[in-house]
Amino acid sequence: MANTILITLGPTREYIDPVRFISNASSGRMGKALVVEALKQKCNVIVVKGPSDIDISNNKKCKIVDVISAKDMFLAVKKNLKFADIFIGAAAVSDYRPVKIAKNKIKKKDIGFDTINLKLIKNPDIIKYVALHKGKKIVVGFALETKNLLSYAKTKLKEKNLDMIVANGAKTISSKDSAPTLIFKDGKIKKLKLTSKEKVAKEIINESIRIFKTVKTC
Repeated sequence: MANTILITLGPTREYIDPVRFISNASSGRMGKALVVEALKQKCNVIVVKGPSDIDISNNKKCKIVDVISAKDMFLAVKKNLKFADIFIGAAAVSDYRPVKIAKNKIKKKDIGFDTINLKLIKNPDIIKYVALHKGKKIVVGFALETKNLLSYAKTKLKEKNLDMIVANGAKTISSKDSAPTLIFKDGKIKKLKLTSKEKVAKEIINESIRIFKTVKTC
């Protein structure tokens, strides 16, 4: 029976009013490459996709769930997690969202000040939830940092009980290429040379399936 891989990709949008939102520059390209590679390896794929221009075809091997916000993504992951053998959290999820969303477009004349204070609340930690409910599932996360990349990635790997983490510098955002470091739960580190995200995706899928097979036979 084919493995089922649940992949999150793209950014999320946290709306401030009906036309403005908090988001990031994630293109979803890495996530798409993971989906394409997983399908090449005859896996079933469930995609929870944040808003982006990335196009992925829905077919009998690939189920797509479109979402907008981090809360939407969290609910979609919770609903579909039971079907997955492997979870790969490639989405760039907003850590915070506005406490309140204005019903109408916020107008400068209505504020009356040169500054505006925006109160934010923490979003659900999707990958932490997945790891807490993993059972024999394999959980793969991503870490994108502007400094102390490997140190932060190793801490995230341990604190969130991940099986593997993909550590990337900020230059990978919206780029066609990447040179990540794969860090594993057993302490192994695999540094990849700068290459296309498609080739990086192949490494990630291969390693994820390898770990799953190892755990399954234990």
